[in-house]
Amino acid sequence: MKKQLLSVCALLGGLGLATPVLAQTPVFVQWPLKRNNADSTQVRLPATGLTVATPTFKKLVLSNGLAGTTTTAYAPYSSSGQAFATTATGTGGSTNTAGGPRRAFFEQFAITNSGTAALRVDSLIFAAATTNSANGRVALSYSTTGFTTDSIDFVGGKGPTGVLPATANGTFGAATTTQAAVAPAVLPQFVAGAASSLSTFRMAFVSGGTGRTIAAGATLTVRLYFRVGSDTEGRYFVLRNVTLKSTQVALGTRASVVSTSLGVYPNPATDQLTIPHASASREAQVLVYNATGAKVATQVAQPGTTETNVSLDALANGLYLVEYNDGGQRSTARIIKK
Repeated sequence: MKKQLLSVCALLGGLGLATPVLAQTPVFVQWPLKRNNADSTQVRLPATGLTVATPTFKKLVLSNGLAGTTTTAYAPYSSSGQAFATTATGTGGSTNTAGGPRRAFFEQFAITNSGTAALRVDSLIFAAATTNSANGRVALSYSTTGFTTDSIDFVGGKGPTGVLPATANGTFGAATTTQAAVAPAVLPQFVAGAASSLSTFRMAFVSGGTGRTIAAGATLTVRLYFRVGSDTEGRYFVLRNVTLKSTQVALGTRASVVSTSLGVYPNPATDQLTIPHASASREAQVLVYNATGAKVATQVAQPGTTETNVSLDALANGLYLVEYNDGGQRSTARIIKK
């Protein structure tokens, strides 16, 4: 046991990291929304102590999967994501007011801290688009009381072209169900069969890198509000890879770093490792380092995919650090090859 602990310290030290002492447990939950609306249990972190709710709609319904008189059929679930609208045929969008979405039209995601330690969540990541329209909009808010006494705006975030402008950063702002969101983010027009046509958004819960703490027994609820300004059939929203992530702050004597925990499986592994992740960018790749900090394997992630497999056949048994890097964020996990 002592020898293994020294190996772990050597692994972290070889990468310039101190042995971490975590003040809070990181959270990582993802709803792929490709086959159904269940979350991916393989990427939950922590795997226990976290209760994940099934997403629910209000005044939105899944696509009926049928082609319209002038539009393509959009399956309710596909590799591109979940397709839904205010009606099953994709009509009625303009009833959701001009401008931004109303609070009455949303999909809700929630997690409950069923453990004994505080959890921390820093960002919401998702990919979305609108079919047959360039006028789709999305706004967001979250609550720690199930929206009974609070509704909190995200502090902004990034879209496909960088930092979202203040006039379109997804802020809801309005307090009532009849008001429109004050600064909804713009959704791109979806191209059938092209999952890459969805835009990825990264929204921060709290500015300054402090994150939002979820106390033991508490629930965090997130709502995504949608609107498209047309009643023409075939106007659906497409949503994929809704992810709650946490930045893990490592405190040590040699260095302090901010990194994101990565869920991988199986661990321990023998011949192959699977790395689930948010939709991969063109720069995304998986790197594997040995206990001395030397890079021993590299695997490029295919753009738009949500998991990457890495062969471990050529590696000796022992401890390794696996890093997923998408060009803007670094996620790591320690694994054992046996």
